[in-house]
Amino acid sequence: MGRTVVVLGGGISGLAASYHLSRAPCPPKVMLGGSWLQTLEASGCVLSQELFQQRAQEAAATQLGLKELPSHCLVHLHKNCIPQYTLGHWQKLESARQFLAAHRLPLTLAGASYEGVAVNDCIESGRQAAVSVVGTEPNS
Repeated sequence: MGRTVVVLGGGISGLAASYHLSRAPCPPKVMLGGSWLQTLEASGCVLSQELFQQRAQEAAATQLGLKELPSHCLVHLHKNCIPQYTLGHWQKLESARQFLAAHRLPLTLAGASYEGVAVNDCIESGRQAAVSVVGTEPNS
């Protein structure tokens, strides 16, 4: 049976595609992007489906040991879907928090832009924001 290599770039459409493709037999997925993609763009490289497929196949071979060519390959490019913190992010965040506290502004920072981009990070960020506003931990 052939293997499937899928390149997903995140976002809601990436999650939906991932869900449907996860039900297919033997569906390894390869997610490429971030600084790797930015470097390609900066060098003037043509971002083609063939390039992404080739890199995904190389990654599947190197990291998963899948040497056989895929029977199907779907390539989806979703730019700017996953936040990437810039150098000095944590210092800027601490400075913003100090400013809010010093000026006693009724504002709480929560979400993927601050302490982590994963779903569990966002849930914890929301929980901490609620505790900050209400002033107590919720009953377990």
